[in-house]
Amino acid sequence: MEDVIKHTGETPSFFQLYLPNDRELAASFIDRAERSGYCGLMLTADTWTLGYRPADLETGNFPQFRGLCMENYYSDKNFTKHLAKPAHEDQAAALQHYLKIFVNSLSWEDLRWIRTQTKLPIAVKGIQHPDDARLAIENGADVIYCTNHGGRQANSGISALQLLPAVVKAAGSTPVMFDSGVRNPTDAIIALALGATAVGIGRPYAYALSYGGAESLTHHLRSFLAELDLCLAICGFQDIAALKQAGCELAVHS
Repeated sequence: MEDVIKHTGETPSFFQLYLPNDRELAASFIDRAERSGYCGLMLTADTWTLGYRPADLETGNFPQFRGLCMENYYSDKNFTKHLAKPAHEDQAAALQHYLKIFVNSLSWEDLRWIRTQTKLPIAVKGIQHPDDARLAIENGADVIYCTNHGGRQANSGISALQLLPAVVKAAGSTPVMFDSGVRNPTDAIIALALGATAVGIGRPYAYALSYGGAESLTHHLRSFLAELDLCLAICGFQDIAALKQAGCELAVHS
């Protein structure tokens, strides 16, 4: 995380926290994120265990088993102190320990504990019900993140977009981030009109990266923003602020 933040410039950056069942390691991750300069914590509450993912199984796509995506763990003494050898020398043992601490169902007490560990804003990711939105705020959340994990956790679940209006209403003045199923600017505009404060653009950015790296991603983002402007104009709005104001007025009248 310390290396990544150096390249973010002025872009707001969250550290995504998959809370391990080792409190010492969790506290270390939180402290490292705060000292590194991240602007908030993203507490992921909908992946305490992995859903059934046939596409990943078919390709053997679990990068952690190949030692990838593990540097935050391998660079933390609260993880490595449990290993007989350095993690890179015995990855099988390191991954065995990782699996022991990764499977960790979350509770509201966990959120209250995290609140005591940091002054950073906390976004709770995985909220789909208005009652959970209210409870998250009561227990220390500063941001609600409405998502069904892109549909990769529970196949055939209700779409996150259908759940968004009730979550926004329950959240009140608390910002609500949103993702799941966003593939183009029209999708983003619909979510913003329904009350989302910010929208994650889904998987297309990853496709762009795989096609042509940073240059391809830059082209994708510029195209996305251009189409967003055109879609707003066609709908009769000068900018996102005007769109959201219209959405607020519609909500009040309805």
